[in-house]
Amino acid sequence: MKKVTRKKYILAGGITVAILVLLFGVMDQSGYVLSGPYIVKGGTLVLEETQPNSEVFIDNRRTGEVTVDGIGSFDGLKPGTRSIIVAHPDFWPWILDFQAYPGQVTTLRPLQVRREQSDASITITEPANKKVAESALVQYREPTRFQPLARGNLRVWIEGATIFLHTGEEFVELYSSTDPIRNIFWYGDREDAVIVASQDTVFALDLRVSRVQNFFPIYRGVAPEAVADPTQPRRIFIRDAREYLAIDL
Repeated sequence: MKKVTRKKYILAGGITVAILVLLFGVMDQSGYVLSGPYIVKGGTLVLEETQPNSEVFIDNRRTGEVTVDGIGSFDGLKPGTRSIIVAHPDFWPWILDFQAYPGQVTTLRPLQVRREQSDASITITEPANKKVAESALVQYREPTRFQPLARGNLRVWIEGATIFLHTGEEFVELYSSTDPIRNIFWYGDREDAVIVASQDTVFALDLRVSRVQNFFPIYRGVAPEAVADPTQPRRIFIRDAREYLAIDL
């Protein structure tokens, strides 16, 4: 009798495990996840304007790739704070914490900056083009608390060697340097990133606050100054060591 009872328990246990495996498989396929004691519809992450074939890691697990049209969609995210890494061999890896909500779509636009800018940089030699770059640098004005860079609900300015951000809800001391900040301006048409010139570097700074603050070098030199090209939103001018450069972002 005991052997029969034991076999029944083993059989029942096996059936229970099989049902649970099947249940969790169906949940996963349907985008449902466990959140504490509850089963809820998982969140969805959509990536836009991303470099094609970028690899995506969510919570340090490879989740998939971005398609050739620069869009990626990833379902079944557990609600709460998630972390994402977008990696591409030609660009600096982009890392961000974001919130996933039950049954809701979160849309992100990664900030991807080329590792090597040599292919995108042009030395300006023609006098007419050099005059345009020089004029743009002369007209640059440092943003202040009372006259900040402003897009959407974001305000960005410099006090001393510190960059401050006002999101509409809070003030954030985003970046602080031991050396003066020569220039700061918007990264092309984006409202979530700026370009900064300080020390020997021109770099892109992501305004989205995260545990890992994204900043990526664009140019290294002696003491570069930088400004946006007023005629092309994805081009910047740099003056360094008496040379003028144009770099396409």
